[in-house]
Order: sequence, then structure tokens, then C-alpha cells
Amino acid sequence: VGLLMAFSAGYSNAVCLGGFLNVGADSATQSVAGLTGVYTNSAIFLVEPDYEEMSFMFGTIFSVMFGAFLAAIMNPYPIAFEISPRYGPTFLLGSLFMVVGATEALHNNRREFFFTAIANGLMNGVSSMYSANLLRTSHLTGTTTDIGLFLGMALRGNRTNNWKLYILIGLAVFFWTGSVCGYVASQMKRQYSLIFNACFLFLLSVSVTIRTCILYHGCTKWTDALDHLDVVPKNQEADGTENDDRLSEDELEKIFDEIAALSEDGEVDQHLLLAYLASQDLKVKKNRKGLVGLLHHAFVTRGDGDWKLDKEEWKDLVHQSIIHQSMMNSAMLNQSMMTTHMTKESILKSSKNLYSS
Repeated sequence: VGLLMAFSAGYSNAVCLGGFLNVGADSATQSVAGLTGVYTNSAIFLVEPDYEEMSFMFGTIFSVMFGAFLAAIMNPYPIAFEISPRYGPTFLLGSLFMVVGATEALHNNRREFFFTAIANGLMNGVSSMYSANLLRTSHLTGTTTDIGLFLGMALRGNRTNNWKLYILIGLAVFFWTGSVCGYVASQMKRQYSLIFNACFLFLLSVSVTIRTCILYHGCTKWTDALDHLDVVPKNQEADGTENDDRLSEDELEKIFDEIAALSEDGEVDQHLLLAYLASQDLKVKKNRKGLVGLLHHAFVTRGDGDWKLDKEEWKDLVHQSIIHQSMMNSAMLNQSMMTTHMTKESILKSSKNLYSS
């Protein structure tokens, strides 16, 4: 999804920079993704002075900001690397702004730049919230810088961030590819070129909405995050097989101690936990969802906006997970026994009927 969002941002940015939307006396070009040049131009037009162009620059800046603002309003407490049920409506809202921008382009005015910038700001905000500020789908200065950093680290033997490197390269390639397609489309279709991107983003939004509805059972509840953390209680032992990916209580306490040692207050927060999970062995990574779920469960239970856990809270949540897991296993066992009992009754009944006949 992130790669497709980058493609969409690159496409719309190339169309708006290509110079084919407004042809004539009111000809205008503007970046609607990255804003570094827009900030610089606003300062230049202030000094010249050219207040009309300066207002155009500031309008674009505040449009992107407003899009990100809307994304945060709809997702006030995002969980890193977890798709919230609210992401679907957020995507749909972004596609709506893109549709309005494509419509405004037909009227040969500058409002299409603002609505397209709002859509890109909203999409960029979603990608930022989802990735804990790691990824940007419509701004490549930081992406390019991080690619250089991670390449340098990898060259010196630090391959911890290689997974980030591959994602960032993919985003850059898709943004560039979208830019190529956008410029070609603007040459051929001019003011109609944004319509394709509006349709593309709408279909992407619908697919995300359907996925979240399926994942979270009609968008009405979160799947209990503690279901995903399979813990071996202290009074039991793992089965010793290679496929046993469960973490023991002692291992979980060790994980807390190692993460807490990196913090100033001795507590675990979301960013430290994600950084730890990115650098650990496969067994720990396979339990990523459950470990992040500990923080999510604490947040939902307390409702105080605090994503931090101390050791006692961590141990309490692990214990709750064990109880929850035991209850689920008991329920499954009871269901299995009921099924077996019903099967035996069915066999006996069939035998009696056969004997009677």
C-alpha cells in the first residue's frame, strides 16, 4: 500500500509541476508533495515583493498541513505498524480531496493545487503515523538521506536497518515511476490528467477499507492484541521443537530489562520496543504483534494517552495474556469434546436405525 501511495504522490506532483494544467495567462506550476522549494519561494516572493505568488505558496503549504491535520483528527492514537479500522475512512477522505482537485483542474483555476496538496498531506500523514515517523510517501528529502545513511552503515557492517533500506528504496522508485507516468499523462491529457490519479487513489482507498473491515470484523472492534502473544508459563516448559516459537515468562522479563536499559526512566515505550524488535532474532520477531499488543492493551485499558510501561505493568500484562491464552485453550478443548460427544451420539443413532431397519 505504501508503494502505491508513493506512486500516486509522484504522479500528482509531476502533473502539477509539468505546466500543462493551467495554460495561458494564468499558467502555474507548483509542487504538491515536497514543500522545501515552496517555503523558499514564499520567502523570495515576500522580498520581491509578489504577494499574489506568495499567497499561492502559503496556500499550498497550509493545504498539506491541513491534510496531515485531518489524518491526525481521524487517528488520534495511532499504533505503529498496525492498520487501524479508521485508516479506511481516512483513505477515502484523501481520495475525495483528490477527486475535487481533478474536478477543479477542468475549470482552469489554481484551486486544484490546494485540494491535491491536501490529499497528499493526508496520505503522507497516514504513512507517517503507521510507520512511527519512519516513512514518507510524498517527501523524498528525508528518504534520500536515510538511504545514504543506511547504505553507509551496511558498508561498515551494521545491517540492522537493512529492512528499512529496502522499503525506502522501493518508495523512491515508485515515486519516481509515478512522476514519469504523471508527466506523460499531463502532456497527453493536460487538465484531465488528474482524473486517473483520483480514480487510482479511490480504488486503493476502497481496498484498504475492505481489508480493515475483514481484519477487524466490520470495523466495530479491535482484535484482542493479547491473543497474538503465546507465552510459556513458568511452571511449564517449551516442547523443545524447532517450530516452538513461544516466549517464556523469563524471556519476556529479560526483553523488558534489555529495552528498559536503553531508556532514561527505566520504562518501555513504543519506539524503544520497535527498535528492539527490529534487531532481535527470528523467534522474538515472530512475536512482534503480541509484544506491541501489550502496549496497545495497556493504552486501551488505562486510556491516559501514555504508551509507557514499567516492569510491574509489563509482568501484569504478560500474566493476563497467559490467563487469556488458558481460557481460549479451555474453550477450544470443551468445543472439541462437545464435537466428539455429538459425533459418538450420531454414530450410535445411525447404528440403532440400521439395526431397526
